[in-house]
Amino acid sequence: MARKFSDYPLHSISSALSSKFGDSLDGPTHEAGDVVWDGSISPPPDGGSEAWLVVAGVTALNMASGGFIVSWGIFQTFYENHVLSSHSTSDIAWIGSIQYALGSLPCLLTGRLFDLGYSRLLIYIGSFMLVTSTFMTAISNTYSAFLFYQGVVFGLAASITYAPTLGVIPQWFKEKQALAYAITSMGNPLGGILYSVMFAKMQPHLGFRGTMIVFSAVSLVLCLFAVATLKDRRSQSQIMTKVPKMFDLQGAMSSPAFWAYVAAIFTAYLGLLTPLTYITDQANSVGFPTSLGPYLVATVNTATIAGRLFCGALAVEFGPLNLMIISTGCCMFFTYIWTFVPSIAGYAAVACLYGASMGGFFSLYCVPVAQMVPVDDVGRTIGLLLTLLSIAEMVGPPISGAIADHFSFHAAGLYAGTSIAVAVFILAWSKFLQMGNVTRSKI
Repeated sequence: MARKFSDYPLHSISSALSSKFGDSLDGPTHEAGDVVWDGSISPPPDGGSEAWLVVAGVTALNMASGGFIVSWGIFQTFYENHVLSSHSTSDIAWIGSIQYALGSLPCLLTGRLFDLGYSRLLIYIGSFMLVTSTFMTAISNTYSAFLFYQGVVFGLAASITYAPTLGVIPQWFKEKQALAYAITSMGNPLGGILYSVMFAKMQPHLGFRGTMIVFSAVSLVLCLFAVATLKDRRSQSQIMTKVPKMFDLQGAMSSPAFWAYVAAIFTAYLGLLTPLTYITDQANSVGFPTSLGPYLVATVNTATIAGRLFCGALAVEFGPLNLMIISTGCCMFFTYIWTFVPSIAGYAAVACLYGASMGGFFSLYCVPVAQMVPVDDVGRTIGLLLTLLSIAEMVGPPISGAIADHFSFHAAGLYAGTSIAVAVFILAWSKFLQMGNVTRSKI
């Protein structure tokens, strides 16, 4: 089935295309024009048992990878008080930041490999690395070991599995795509809740090593379920014979609206992860019991579920970019006031509202990009976005940590909130570039 690139919102696409699998990541070039498939592939079913099993498999893989990453707050506090107490807050934050960053940095490459049909291989390799790195973290006892296994190896594993989980959804959903992305993104908070509560319950009895070994077993089960249920609708004979070249900047990638959107998400990430990283540290300053810190992380992750589902459902009706602007604005507000709340009850309430707002952001930020390009190019385009975001993910929390160390958490909160505020304005500008207005269009 041939589809014209002009069927998509940013439609001035006329790209040189490459042969199936290619002799390299670019492959030989052919004439520009329609996307051609070797064989036929039916339109997305937008439902059915197979489609929803894919959603379940993606959710499980996100629990194993993203769920572990978003529970970093419990590790930040534990490492500061125990195994890495001789290191500064900023030093320890680098472990989590590298983990966040490497979860996105190689996505341009892994997204390209997904477009070329290597989805199963990516899932196998990534799942093996997830389980292995978690187990090796259990037996680590030096800063360099934690940095390598929990930061570098786990981060790379998350990136390898991320491309197929994002790229496969447009093959199964069209009208319900935003809702499907919202549901699969729930894997992150569900995993964050699971790991946070398990850590709080098990660590006092099993110790850190025993708890992390249990974590690796849980990751193994989740990855095996994903391997059994994830399905690429393109058989080997149906992989596209012509796909955009790796560094072809025509089409969506030549659009100012696309790059404005990328700039907005990049800027938001400079501050967005700050409350999530330091939420238990700041909680102690308002009298929150240290022993309840992991439960606070779990509560925030629970709140993100409501935000993900709510925004995902509304995005079907009102457009994902519109909901992105609103949810990012809410993140800005709660990030600004996060460190200024004086009471335990108020702090918990703001943390939950921040989590719900962040859930809306995380559930939708890939959807506008996926809708700017044909399904053939989803892996590469989202991969480019995530690769650029990795820089902001890596430097954002350490910058906040350094500000907190040298000034205060109040100053760190102001820095983070201002970064997100700038992102809101750029998101609105991206919509204006696409639609010619900010308030009236559904997009």
